[in-house]
Amino acid sequence: MIAVIADDLSGAAELAGAALRHGLSAEVQTVFTRRTDADVICVDTDTRSLSPKAAAHAAGEAARHVAEANPEWIYKKVDSVLRGHVLAELKAIMTAAGRLRTILISANPSRKRVIRDGHLFVDDQPLHATAFARDPEHPRTTSRVADLLGGDLSGVDAPDAGSTADLIRHAALVDDGTLAAGGVEFFEALLARHGFAPSASVNHPAGKDRFSAGSGRSDSHPITLAVCGSAASWSRRRQQAAEREIPTFSLPLDSAEITGAIRSHGIALIGIGDGPATRGIAASILLGKLAQASAEVIREASVARVLLEGGATAAAVVRELGWSRLCAYEASAAGVGTLRPVQATAPILSIKPGSYDWPTELWP
Repeated sequence: MIAVIADDLSGAAELAGAALRHGLSAEVQTVFTRRTDADVICVDTDTRSLSPKAAAHAAGEAARHVAEANPEWIYKKVDSVLRGHVLAELKAIMTAAGRLRTILISANPSRKRVIRDGHLFVDDQPLHATAFARDPEHPRTTSRVADLLGGDLSGVDAPDAGSTADLIRHAALVDDGTLAAGGVEFFEALLARHGFAPSASVNHPAGKDRFSAGSGRSDSHPITLAVCGSAASWSRRRQQAAEREIPTFSLPLDSAEITGAIRSHGIALIGIGDGPATRGIAASILLGKLAQASAEVIREASVARVLLEGGATAAAVVRELGWSRLCAYEASAAGVGTLRPVQATAPILSIKPGSYDWPTELWP
């Protein structure tokens, strides 16, 4: 068993999808349990929005439980632009899992997120010159990796990485005393090092006919609910929905109205939005309202696929529905993890970070 510890659900889902693409079965868990036949277990600690102390404690506890199961190796998934409490969690996991050092590579070169001369670049722009500088929770006001991490970096090596060849070279340096940490592409380099090549057939063999059962829709366009909890992405998603004549709803949300729209159109987009109903209200409360409405619509409209944008949004909806174990279901485009809760009647969930657009094949 290979274990992954992620600080949000979109990251856990992304790595589960990568494992599936490499011919491995994978499961995402919100509470770690070894009672599974999955080759890869991705644990979501949901710690990105916590305080550094609370995040470190939760990550350390997850690592302690994981280490007791004697995994072949442990990987710490971090955000590609190092949002969250990366260093605090790395230190806690190193202590709990008995690792002497960490190799940290958040770069995803194929998506033009690279590290050069100790600085992080996105699309050839220094990180602080991109939209990430305006991130509402973790603004990236510098591109220097050491400053983004902060604190004492002893035992933590964050080398430059600008190509797949760099990732492969760094993966060869990971030994039993090393915690490997970073993005999805460093994880894939480690999988390759351990002999797992991308598989030609990776989709889950069961359940495809559920997508259109009783809906009159094709397998490629199942009954779909798209959920956007990102304020930064909302205007763009709303525009994309309008271009496709997709019904769009923002807070306050009426689940009956949304259910009716889905039954008529086969799809709807819902989100927190940016209207008067959001003014002066804590983000956690708004997200809770969005998750509650999402769960009601999923149950009432017999939704077959849910598009969840953002790790916090995905985690809130999954919690609202009471799901703690989700199996990697199919290999979607890079950056997207597609999961199915272990409950046989549950919909398929496609989950992605808020900083990427939906792939065309998923966004009808």
